[in-house]
Amino acid sequence: MSEQQLYFRQLLSGRDVGTEDQVARQMMNFIYLIGDRATGEAVVIDPAYDPQGIINIFEEDEMTLPGVLATHYHPIMWWDMMGLAFQESLIF
Repeated sequence: MSEQQLYFRQLLSGRDVGTEDQVARQMMNFIYLIGDRATGEAVVIDPAYDPQGIINIFEEDEMTLPGVLATHYHPIMWWDMMGLAFQESLIF
């Protein structure tokens, strides 16, 4: 995959998404969007605090979201990932 084909975004909760959530602004949780521009698909890794905000970024970037990946466990992250997966009918 060429560098131009790689889709990569690093989001910071409280800055890029979840800006209205006081806890998100304090936690310093990073969210990663990684995918393939040629297929238009990317996964979200460790989403937290603002599922709709994450979906909005995918839409703005004209990418689709087929799945969610968790690298570790935090209750708020788990809750948000499950909500995102159910809302968008994603593979979790």
